Amino acid sequence: MKRREFIKKMTIATIASATSPYLLNAAPLPLPQSGGGPHIVFVMFAGGVRQQESVLQRYLTDSQGLVGSSYEGNIMYNMLSGSNPTDKIVYGTNGGGLAGSQPIPQVLAQSIQEQGTLFNEVKAAGVGHFTGLVTLLTGSKFINQGLRQRPINPTIFEYARKFMELKATDTWFIGNGIGNSTPLLNYSAHPNFGVNYGANFLAPSVTFGSEGEEHIKYAKTYHPEEELGKVYEMQEF
Repeated sequence: MKRREFIKKMTIATIASATSPYLLNAAPLPLPQSGGGPHIVFVMFAGGVRQQESVLQRYLTDSQGLVGSSYEGNIMYNMLSGSNPTDKIVYGTNGGGLAGSQPIPQVLAQSIQEQGTLFNEVKAAGVGHFTGLVTLLTGSKFINQGLRQRPINPTIFEYARKFMELKATDTWFIGNGIGNSTPLLNYSAHPNFGVNYGANFLAPSVTFGSEGEEHIKYAKTYHPEEELGKVYEMQEF
């Protein structure tokens, strides 16, 4: 599906924490998929990189008393488009561990920005990490709720599943961990949406890391007819 068509449909539509992934009930829905169908990937990134250094690409300009074009540039070249700064390159490594003059290698031929749509500014009721995540996932900036709660308003996953008639097995929320509220963001507490329209949640670093291996290694014996099929399905996935 083309990006413009998806945004149009979404606009019309909107007028358990566990180490192993869980599969929501993939109820049959009238949207046959054959071969490699269209994919929509919604990427959220944060964690200490400010608007000034990322989207505005001003790096050290206006900070630390430094002014000039040599202190401007793109330090997130795998995600954003633009040339890198030429002075005081301290956002990479020195080959040994500490941040230094060797920028992290570029791994993508095309930046993520060139492959999709960049929302360069999102307004939210609060500036906390959780509020920001919920605002991005729900599209509502009037959110200010505590941790370890499901979003009050429907998420993008629920809108996509309900109005685009997607299956749960075609809708995934990939998290960077299972701490705080991350596993609770794949569907909301909204009475008209909820788990029936939620996305499957997966935290690869946990599931396929040492913690996941520990749980899988000493897992229980599964019923050969009722449970083992799901185990094989996950192995193949």
